[in-house]
Amino acid sequence: MSTSLQHVRHGAARAHYKQVVVGPAKRATRSRPLSSWPWSTIEEQAPPRRESSPGPKSRLWFVFGTACVAASVPLWHERLRNVISEHVPADAPSTRINDERAAKKEQHISRPEGEKSSKTDWQGLSFLKSSIPVQSISSTISTWTWPVALPTPDFQWPTPLPVTELQERFSALLLELGLGPGSLYDRIVNSPPNPAIHPECEWDAEVRLGEELCLPERVFLGERRRRMKASFARLMGVSESEVDERDLPIVAIAGSGGGYRAMLNTLGSLTAAQSSGLLDCVTYTAGVSGSCWALGILYSGVSGSCEPRSAATHARDRIRVSYLDMDTLDALTTPPTNSYLLAGLIRKAAGPNGAPSLVDLYGTLLASRLYTPSDATKLDPRHLSMHLYRRNLDNGALPLPILSAIQHVTPPEKAEAIKEVAEEKTFSISRRRECALANKQERLEKDIRWLWYEFTPYEVGCDEIGAWIPSWSLGRQFHNGKNTERKPELSFSILAGIFGSAFCASLKHYFREVEPALKLLPEQLYTWLEEIVTENEGDLGLIHPVLPDQLPNFLKGLDGQLRFGSPPDITDHDTLSFMDAGAELNIPYYPFLRRNVDCIIALDASADSQDLWFTRAEELAAKRGLSTWPRGATWPARVRPGDKGAAETSRVPQYEASTPDTANLKLAQTQESALAKQTDKAGATEQRGMPEETKPPSRGQLNTCEVWIGSSKTSNEISARLDDLDEAALLQRDGIAVVYIPLMPNESRVPGFDPFSISTWRREVSEEESQRLLDVAEGNFTESEEKIVRLLRAVWQRKRMERQKRQWKARLATLHEHLGEPLH
Repeated sequence: MSTSLQHVRHGAARAHYKQVVVGPAKRATRSRPLSSWPWSTIEEQAPPRRESSPGPKSRLWFVFGTACVAASVPLWHERLRNVISEHVPADAPSTRINDERAAKKEQHISRPEGEKSSKTDWQGLSFLKSSIPVQSISSTISTWTWPVALPTPDFQWPTPLPVTELQERFSALLLELGLGPGSLYDRIVNSPPNPAIHPECEWDAEVRLGEELCLPERVFLGERRRRMKASFARLMGVSESEVDERDLPIVAIAGSGGGYRAMLNTLGSLTAAQSSGLLDCVTYTAGVSGSCWALGILYSGVSGSCEPRSAATHARDRIRVSYLDMDTLDALTTPPTNSYLLAGLIRKAAGPNGAPSLVDLYGTLLASRLYTPSDATKLDPRHLSMHLYRRNLDNGALPLPILSAIQHVTPPEKAEAIKEVAEEKTFSISRRRECALANKQERLEKDIRWLWYEFTPYEVGCDEIGAWIPSWSLGRQFHNGKNTERKPELSFSILAGIFGSAFCASLKHYFREVEPALKLLPEQLYTWLEEIVTENEGDLGLIHPVLPDQLPNFLKGLDGQLRFGSPPDITDHDTLSFMDAGAELNIPYYPFLRRNVDCIIALDASADSQDLWFTRAEELAAKRGLSTWPRGATWPARVRPGDKGAAETSRVPQYEASTPDTANLKLAQTQESALAKQTDKAGATEQRGMPEETKPPSRGQLNTCEVWIGSSKTSNEISARLDDLDEAALLQRDGIAVVYIPLMPNESRVPGFDPFSISTWRREVSEEESQRLLDVAEGNFTESEEKIVRLLRAVWQRKRMERQKRQWKARLATLHEHLGEPLH
């Protein structure tokens, strides 16, 4: 279809919308007629944008944002119900939640005769899967009775509210998402991809089986070592000739979860690392949840460069406005940002197994703030391509980023059974019955399992399964190890939602927060939203307290080819479900356990009890048979007596995880304990509003920086703390070093500021708060550099001595062989 014909069709559709929906109502002064909007492609220049400023307008966006977010839940609900039905035997007894769902369905069916349903013919994002004429969309909305304004005395709200603008944007967005000719959906799905932006559409992908690192990563390691040599010599204060590349420590920086707070902490710490030259000596970076967002900003170049300080400035400027704001609605309905942001969601919906979900929509909203430049003329679709992050990796210029998500592979019926047994045990008054239930729970918990997936610019995969695909092929259909289609790479907007999917749990709070205003909206719209939120209350916590997102299963058809111990049915499903890795381990130690890392610098901005994360990392290392991880009872105990975290941790069976088998069992039990804790937290959301987080206790028992070093040669009774070791003892330790830098107040840098005043669940952070947190993070890291340098010097010297010893032995063996003498 020609561009002129597209404009004619769009103009006609919007003229029809004006007649049947908006009518003669007076437009707001700054609103433009929809027919005059430039429905251009993403390459065209954006129209002038109004200045963004946080304020009461953000409340206006809550209405539309809640509508869009909640609207996608039914589709996820239906997919989840299908997943459950696949695993539950036909003769299995129905669960309590299934009974409640059936009762609600029966109640809905038995509506009195003559009473019209307030629902629309299309629900959630399901209209993305069927072609709906633009007239039908407009006609549906035209039946809704909109108020003139929405005054709400309960909380701050602009009066009068420009409802007309909300109508226009809401209708425009639905028209663009419809499958009608000339729509945004039509242009993205039916037009050939631009090869300059999506060269991967010319490539075919195969599943790589094995446990070793991929070839591109191994090449990167060589390039990075060459780049690091001079930087490491400067850091150590020695000449470059004294440094051998083979002796360089492999250093990794791991950023924790914790929403925007963790994102800012990671960016502030990386800024300090770059200023000192330490970042140039780092081989890997890794993130969970909010730290994944930070790495996405850094490596995408959306800030204008790949410098940490530039990325931190971009994040500070963009999160001062909530993603639930009128600005986001403008971005979703105005070229070129509408195509930039919605392409990932639309392409996912267009796939054979497309299931756009709450997580996808959340990621799209998040991308409107984090991965969209303030200057729309600098918009580049390549900012949302994880594969193209390698442009600063192939030459070794930056550390390799490893982003994290997990897959919960416990069968749904087992997860529900564990939950029911735990509840019954809690209320049991019989000691004998309680013991029997405890034994049953222990048997069920043996089937609990999480799989950790790595997402790098080179590959996506899981080492426990031993299967990997190129990052540019994620989102494609695979069978028998080969892709069955060619399509653009999965947008980072979708991945951003997966990495931070824990924060989708606040959906219900959003709805309750704006419910007084929503009740003044058209009855059909409010009823639709209210039914969606309430009918899915049970489902949201049925299996995962953190919502999973489904992607095509690249393992399909690989029966018998995966690593021993892989879930037996994982090759049968059409999709894999991914979720926020913070539900399993809130600091990403796990990806480094197979990479021979010498030192992990852990940046902790989470509000959780860290003894749980340290213990779990130790268990994972034991599970892999890794003897060099720091062990013993010297991890920091940061949980105050009476804390919920302490109570949950105390329920975990305390026995030594001395073998991979016992470590696996203990790991499963600690994970289920944490899962139950999160489920309880999600279940109490309605009574207390937003999920509350307990502030970490006073960190008087911790220094700004703590260091532990493992050893395969010493017992657990010997302290692993750096401060307790002299230089001779330090050189004897051959294990992994963990540098732990918690986010804590820094009175010398920012007096009187508590970084945990910025809640994990914040949707916006003021510019002043962001800068303070960045300054605290930068200050904390700077104060830790002396210990880090001392540690790296010891690791370097130990590796050099070990290499020289090996070389001496090799030369001695060669000499004896030359002389014909046996080597004793």
